[in-house]
Amino acid sequence: MRLPWRSTGPTATRATAGAGVSRTGRSTLAGALLAVAAAASSGITPPATAARAVSCAVPDSRPTVRFLDADTGVANRPAGGGCTVNDLVDDERAWPDHGAFVSHVGEVARRLGRSGVIGGRESTALTRAAARSGIGRPDGPRPYRWIFDGTRASFGDWGYVGDRGFALRDDGTVVTLGTPTGGGLGLLWYRPERFGDFSLRLRFRDERAGDANARSNGGVFVRFPGVDPAADPECGTGDPAWVAVNCGHEIQINDTPEGGAGDPSKTGSVYGFADLGLARARPTAKNVWNDLEIRVVGQHYTVIRNGEVVNEFDNAPGLPFPGRPADPGTSGRQFARGHIGLQNHDGESVIAFRDIRVRDLGR
Repeated sequence: MRLPWRSTGPTATRATAGAGVSRTGRSTLAGALLAVAAAASSGITPPATAARAVSCAVPDSRPTVRFLDADTGVANRPAGGGCTVNDLVDDERAWPDHGAFVSHVGEVARRLGRSGVIGGRESTALTRAAARSGIGRPDGPRPYRWIFDGTRASFGDWGYVGDRGFALRDDGTVVTLGTPTGGGLGLLWYRPERFGDFSLRLRFRDERAGDANARSNGGVFVRFPGVDPAADPECGTGDPAWVAVNCGHEIQINDTPEGGAGDPSKTGSVYGFADLGLARARPTAKNVWNDLEIRVVGQHYTVIRNGEVVNEFDNAPGLPFPGRPADPGTSGRQFARGHIGLQNHDGESVIAFRDIRVRDLGR
């Protein structure tokens, strides 16, 4: 069952248990999965129910183990339960202190070493990288906060404007809808706050029907002032959804083949201002979950797809919107803080989103 969100407000059901790991359950994932790994390393087959209870609906598949911004260089391997080493180190959560994080990584490294997931040198490398990191320190990097974790409560923090809508599904994902037929674009936006310097991480998946060349078009909007055209007349629109288009920046999602009728701006483009071709976008097949990180510091934008930097852009004033002279250029997109939103682009495209979280990069 999936329940739509139209402009009258949200209606949804809570994601089913076992559909994934929510922000509240994720902190217990590492311990539970390590217990399963320990049993396996001792020659004990854990109950199937235990393996299901700690499974990762979408594993972190980046190629190396990361401690927030630091790349340890250790290969990120499957670690059981559909999870990877990156899922177990749990670097994104709020740790009580630095020692707690280092102790946790040490335990993860020891257990995974005994179970043969990583070697001795890799175990040592992870422990030393954790000690060097600032995670858990008062002056260290801030943790991520979940702003959509698949539950009805978090979905209720998002507002909707525009025509075509979105639906919250039982598996904890939110997906674009093709209705109403012929309607304009829709925008699902996070209402509670505007973000200054931040890292936004989420997962997206192209679910469009048809052959391999039939791909979806969508995007993620950042740093837009709101959805009230009267409050921001400089955005030059009377459509609430288009305030984000005209005064924010869209990070494109679009793996359509080059040429033909597809939009030439591919995934990772800062739409209109720093566009990518398909090769630089590092496309994946349909129905594959992708990790997308958008970092905005000052007016510098960095787009990271599946652990690889695909685009960088300096939002300097004075740049016109190429090919659309009536639309605001970069001088009209200089907001120091702004909202985050998801785009429903057209009636044929189907894009699912999940696991949306934000980390403050300001000081």
